[in-house]
Amino acid sequence: MITFPYLIKTLGTELYGLVITSQVIASYATFVVDFGFRTILAKDIALNKNNIAKLSEIMSSIFFIRLLLFFTSFIFYITFIGIFKYYSNHFILFLFAFGTTLEVLLFPQFFFQGIEEMKYITFIKVGVSLVFLALIFFFIKEKSDYIFVPLLKSIGSLIGGLVAIIIILKKYKIRLKLPKIDTMRNFMLDALPVFGTQIITSIKDKFSYLLVGYFVGMSDVVVYDLGVKFISILSKPVSVLSQVLLPKIARDKKIDLIKKGLWLAFITTFILTAIFFLGLPKIMHFFLSKTNIDLMPIRIFLIAPIVLAISSFISINIFVAFGYNKYLLYNIILTTGFYLTATLTMNYFHMLNKVIVFVVISVLTYIAELVFSSFLAKAILKKRKKLLR
Repeated sequence: MITFPYLIKTLGTELYGLVITSQVIASYATFVVDFGFRTILAKDIALNKNNIAKLSEIMSSIFFIRLLLFFTSFIFYITFIGIFKYYSNHFILFLFAFGTTLEVLLFPQFFFQGIEEMKYITFIKVGVSLVFLALIFFFIKEKSDYIFVPLLKSIGSLIGGLVAIIIILKKYKIRLKLPKIDTMRNFMLDALPVFGTQIITSIKDKFSYLLVGYFVGMSDVVVYDLGVKFISILSKPVSVLSQVLLPKIARDKKIDLIKKGLWLAFITTFILTAIFFLGLPKIMHFFLSKTNIDLMPIRIFLIAPIVLAISSFISINIFVAFGYNKYLLYNIILTTGFYLTATLTMNYFHMLNKVIVFVVISVLTYIAELVFSSFLAKAILKKRKKLLR
């Protein structure tokens, strides 16, 4: 967010929208290279934290799997870019954007989580962010420099990943060796459900970027991206609250605590969003450096944090806390189905020509998620009450 106003001013909304699009498409390759390992492997590392041989086996298997997926996804990525003339006209930009997958390939976040040394994650990521920030202001001086934005980010990913590998090899004595095929296959089978969930989720969360760029224009990609970033910022307090309450709710399973947490999440987000709503003209002017800005798309987007305050709290502190992880997948599938249906319906009626249509679809999808989550949560709590009688 720090570089956003500077890049808009230097590159303009059209080119920066193209940069964002390249990063979104590259993010799909990132999902493939990661294959869900970042989510599931911290537990395996924690269980074997004092067994160097087992840790070496895990790290070797995951590195070689990711390396294979890296080259495979690169082939499909280049093919995809080549299909679309507009993208292929900016081939170097998209090539540099693919370099951001190096973070997933080289940076084993799950390892540091498993051994409970989160400081390395913080130090490396903060350090890389500061380097990237400095490089942006030093190298990006005019519109023709737009191709270097993803390149600088890729360089940061490479540096961060190499530092992490050096720490793992030197400090923790991990030895990378050629893994057994059966071992790699087992790891992939374990991660497959998480990978599937992430891919389904990415359709709902990322696909609109590409559609906005295709049907409306790259300048509107910037507006859409800014709205998504605002949602992320306003949703942070609830995310922290949910993580703090999760252990206690999972242990005690007290319905009163869940209700209090829900109210606190809703009220906090509502107040923050209201303040943000009132200051929106100045905020948008700061980021886009324009006076004649259509605020309506962002105003509609600001409904989302309030809705997400409830649905995300339910997902973490009811579904996860009560052991109904499968409901998370059900909810994702249902909401993605709703999103695709709404998008296809709007396309059928030739209405996908304004960014506000995509914003409305996104907000309605969040509302649908809340409805589905509430229905499932009500069933869980009803069952819990019966057990307490």
